[in-house]
Amino acid sequence: MEPWRVKEKEGIPAEVTSLHRFAIQNNCWIYHDNTRIFYTPEEFLEKWEQVYKEEHTGLSNIKDFAVKSPYAAIKQRAGWIKTASEELQALLKKLEGYDITFKPPQ
Repeated sequence: MEPWRVKEKEGIPAEVTSLHRFAIQNNCWIYHDNTRIFYTPEEFLEKWEQVYKEEHTGLSNIKDFAVKSPYAAIKQRAGWIKTASEELQALLKKLEGYDITFKPPQ
């Protein structure tokens, strides 16, 4: 029985070229859900071998990718900044009422 591993394949898989073409036609970027990274269509075509996986059974991780507007990247990152800022403000407020003295290391 052959072990479970990534299938060696020559050329760019049809799923990859289809995703790339769809992103170009719609002026969009390609988002990888697992890593939360946005790729321009050109970047995706350069890096597809590192992010796209296809097992020997024919199953792939193509469903981990989505074609999204570049503005979705800005909106997502702005949301992260807002959340981080709110968490920082809550922490600073908590520290205001906390008596803390720092001791030098011995």
